[in-house]
Amino acid sequence: QGAEKWCAVFDVNASCASFAIAYDNAVRILATNTSIKYALVIGVYNMPAFIRNDDNFSYPIFADGAGAVVIERDENTPSAYLGGQQLADGTQWDFIGIYAGGAHNPVTKEVIDANEQGLLSLKPLPGDRNVRLWPMVVKQLLANHKVQVDEVDHFIFTQINKSVIVKVMEALNQPLSKTTFVMDKYGYTGSGCVPMAFHHAVKEGTIKRGDKIVFMASGAGLAVGSNLFIY
Repeated sequence: QGAEKWCAVFDVNASCASFAIAYDNAVRILATNTSIKYALVIGVYNMPAFIRNDDNFSYPIFADGAGAVVIERDENTPSAYLGGQQLADGTQWDFIGIYAGGAHNPVTKEVIDANEQGLLSLKPLPGDRNVRLWPMVVKQLLANHKVQVDEVDHFIFTQINKSVIVKVMEALNQPLSKTTFVMDKYGYTGSGCVPMAFHHAVKEGTIKRGDKIVFMASGAGLAVGSNLFIY
């Protein structure tokens, strides 16, 4: 801090899928630039700052949180990044989000008086969206790298809804022992929840060196990112 560094720094804004997409980008930068040995990928969430006082739905769900991973380029380790799979659906831009702010729609007195600032849920999200979406993306990711679902040792999902994760694991025909839940500890921490859940799984010993891991994250927009790697 306070000194120039020969390094790159940038933000990825893909709502709650930001960490998974940033992770994929960071690995690819390391792979194509041999002068870079390490990358720090941080997922951060501060949605409570944008929740309106009268929003009784959002207050109990969203929380502040952050998680980070350090990636090292090392050809002599069994750890490896196998690949990522992304998906987007721009037709869902007006389902949920923060629509006031920036140059397009500045937060003015009129916007505040109309209660249009902060997080807005404009349309109901399809209740089964992630139940349908996540297994499809996971299967495509694994097929791209000729990995069978049963070969994956652990799955880390966006921690928005425990029952959704349970249904997704059922759709993948996988036991719940191969996933981790942390929403009961922290609330929903958006782009921070995947590295937070990963940290807990490693700390608790449910993820070990040499395990094949899948990260599966999705967020408003719709933006989706997934990763397959050997820890």
